[in-house]
Order: sequence, then structure tokens, then C-alpha cells
Amino acid sequence: MAEERDNACSIVDYMRDHSGYKCGYCKSKDTNFSHGMWSHRMSVGDYQNLIDRGWRRSGHYCYKPTMDKLCCPMYTIRCDALELKLSKAQKKVLKRMNRYLSHGGTKEEKAVENEIECSGSTGGGQEYVKPIREARDLSSVVISPESLAKAKGVRNQREEENAETIVNKETFGDGECVESCPASMDSEHISLQELNNTENNKMKNKKQVAGPDPSRPPCRKAKDIRRERREAKLAQKAQEAASRGESPMESTKHKKLSVEKTLEDFLNEPLPANPAHTLEVRLVRSQPASPEFLQSAKEAHRVYQKYQTTIHRDTRDKCNEQQYKRFLCNSPLEPWKPISGPDQGYGSFHHQYWLDGRLIAVGVLDVLPHCISSVYLYYDPEFSFLSLGTYASLRELALTRELQRKTPALKWYYMGFYIHSCPKMRYKGRYTPSYLLCPETYVWVPIEMAVPKLDVSKYSRFNDDPAAIDVNGQVDVNKIPILHENTFLPYGTYHQLYPDDDDDEEVREYAAYVGSKTAYNMLLYRS
Repeated sequence: MAEERDNACSIVDYMRDHSGYKCGYCKSKDTNFSHGMWSHRMSVGDYQNLIDRGWRRSGHYCYKPTMDKLCCPMYTIRCDALELKLSKAQKKVLKRMNRYLSHGGTKEEKAVENEIECSGSTGGGQEYVKPIREARDLSSVVISPESLAKAKGVRNQREEENAETIVNKETFGDGECVESCPASMDSEHISLQELNNTENNKMKNKKQVAGPDPSRPPCRKAKDIRRERREAKLAQKAQEAASRGESPMESTKHKKLSVEKTLEDFLNEPLPANPAHTLEVRLVRSQPASPEFLQSAKEAHRVYQKYQTTIHRDTRDKCNEQQYKRFLCNSPLEPWKPISGPDQGYGSFHHQYWLDGRLIAVGVLDVLPHCISSVYLYYDPEFSFLSLGTYASLRELALTRELQRKTPALKWYYMGFYIHSCPKMRYKGRYTPSYLLCPETYVWVPIEMAVPKLDVSKYSRFNDDPAAIDVNGQVDVNKIPILHENTFLPYGTYHQLYPDDDDDEEVREYAAYVGSKTAYNMLLYRS
């Protein structure tokens, strides 16, 4: 069978603007630099090649950060979906969602659990974490002399016999008792007789607790008790294995393998017969817009506007419907549906999360020949307690694994940019195994090898081979196809007709940044 080819034609207009603009991470006014181009249309294969050279898209606009000039260098990051290793925190997010769907629960309870789990951000923004409780002000509490004397008398007994703590009878606030504290006492209120009685009580109690109580079993350390329980459990398992004719080692190995749960195991955890909530995840094509996408467009924009105004503090005007469509709905990618590709084809999609029939989150995705590329995620802040950023990323990883079963080359999950100099953006490195793109040779390097270099310098070449070069960056500019007045011609011919030195320098810069794989495929528009 002949190899299927995408006949889509990419047309781009390179924008040579080197001026600095505001950084969205460190908030510097003019320290963010990038190269850009407007993509009128683009094949999924060309865009795959571009993101493998550090490009990203925002609507139709494609940009490549100028890494060695940036205040906050942005490194392309991807995760091997097939080799995914779930972290403890990610498993907790999956379990929390399953509990919520099964039994429901209050947002306050889940928010507290989320705070205990981790403080990392997901989905491109810092999640809001509700404080467990506010600290109390104890400066106005008064402690009586009687409480002080009683507290002194039982201090040693409390340590040795775990006796009940003596507290003062005066309460405050919501009725909690305050433990006595000698530092807050005024000695003028204590009589000499009271002090003598207190000292006598102390001596008496010392005699009583001088040695172990023979009527009680000896004290044992908790770790010793845990060890004995563990050994007893192992012995019981060995005995059960022997009764089945297995060796204890084989039984233990089999047990370890059987309890290792996959991402799909967590996502497909059975729910009770009548679950408290139902969650439906839909993948709808956004370009060209499918009927399902159009039907939910108004609701999707409502969620987006709520997310932007609450999480990112944008004004409603800044995230109006026109801006929303330009940013997250419009896409230059030409859909392609080969027989050997995914059932829904390649192109731009919205990954929708419907809870009890209500849209609560949307992941904007590009399905490309080798990967799923995450463009953006937004969700209803009312459901932040479910850690929807992390949950959606895991769902997108599961989608990548699902598509790979039919399309073997599609095994990567691209998460956008990893910004090591911005601590709140390092969360993407927690999806393992992950790789960063070398900004000079464009080879992929395990993040564990790259991070030590970034700890030393925020901009770094990851390729350890000093002789390695960017082979894809060597382009014969004379062969670059040009679109001029609806006519296709090679740049060498175009330059002879219109010999402009500035234009020549711009085309050479364009070729170096997009690389030979795409420079020879895409049509560069010249006015």
C-alpha cells in the first residue's frame, strides 16, 4: 500500500519584529523576545515539525521564543505517554475525582485535602488552595493560679503515663479549653501556702512515677509493633503460598505486579450503582467547527470568561467572545483523516468535561502525527477543589495512549513550555518521563539531565556533544517556495526579480528558525 500523504498546503507570513514586550511570568515590561509568523493555513505535518523546533501557536499566530535573550527562557517539553509513571500526588487527584463521582462531598473538605496533597499548579495556572483554618489570637487569654498549680502537679505524670492534660476551666471563642502556661502567670496572685502545697504535690508525684508500674505491660516502641505486624503478615502470606504449592518469593513477586495500577485502571475505576455524580468527556472538532462544538460554544465561552476573570484577574472586556474565538477556537491546522490515522483524524479539537450535564472544563488540543499538543486549559473555578488542571492533563495522556493503539507513531504528549526560572511553572516536569528540547541542536534530552544545567544558568544548551550542530537548520534559501501575487516560485527566482537586501536577510532568518523540513514545504508569502 502506498504511503498516505497530506496534500494540505501551508501558507505563512513571517513577521520580523525583534522588539521586547511584557513577560507574563516575571512581569518585566520589555524583556520578552520572540520571532513570529501569521499562519493563514498549515498542514498538521508542518506544525509537528515546527513544534519540534520550539514553535507554538496562539490561534493563527505562531511564535518561537528567542531563548538566549529571554528573561524567562521557555523550553519545549514533552512526555512519553506510553511509559508514564504516575506520582503519588497524581494518583491522589484521580482517587479524589473517583470519590467525588461516587459519593459526592463538600468543596471545603476536598480543598483541605488538596492543600495537604501538594501546592503545585496545574493546567497552566496556580490553583487556588483554601487555608485549612486561620490562626487564633491567644494574647487575651487569662490563666488562673489554680490551673497553674494543677498543671505543674501532673506534668511528669502526663509524660510517663499519658494522663489527661489538665486545662483551665475558663473557655474562649467557640468553647475550646486553653492549656495552662506558667509564663502567663502573675506571681503576686499566688500565696506562700499555695506554693508550698504545689511543691509538696510535685515531690509526691515524683515518688509515684519514679519507676514503671508493675501492674501495666511494659512500654514498647511503635516501630517495633509495626515491624512485628509486618512480619506476621508476611508469614501468613508465605503459609498461604505454600498451601497452593507456590514458593513465597513467587507469591510476593506476583502480588507486587498485580497491585501496580495503570492510568486507565484509575480512570475506569467502577462507580456504585447510583453514583452521586456523572462525568462525560467529549472530544469535539473545533476547526472546522463540528455541530457538537457549535452547540456548546456559548457555554464554553461562559466557562472561559469565568476562568479568566477569577484565576487570571482579566476584565470581562479582555476575554470577550471575539477574543476567545481568536485565541482558542480559530486554528490554521488543516484537518486530515488518513485511513491509518486516528478515527477522528488530525487537527484542532476541544476536550470537554461535562459534570451532571454541565460543562465545567475544556482542554484545547491539537492532534498531530506524532503527538497530542496541549494548547490551553480552562475550567469553572467553582470546581477548583477537584484539581482539574492535573486531572485534565492525565486525561489527555490517556487519550494519547488510546490513539497510539491505532497510530503507533502518536505516542507523545506535548505540554507547551517548561520554564525553570519560574518556580510555579516547574510542575510540568512532574509528568515522567519528560524530555526538554535543546535550544541549539533541537535534540530531546531527559529532564533529569537538563535541570542541573538550568540550576546553574537559566539558558543552557542541553546537548553534551560540543561538535553537534543543528543539521535541520542548514537551508538553501534559493529553494524556498514563495507565494507572490498568487504565483508560486522559488526564492532564488523571486530575489532576481526583486533584489531587496532587507528582504533577503529576513528570508534567511526565517529559514534558520523554521528548519529545512518545513522551509521547503511551506509557502512564504511575499507582498
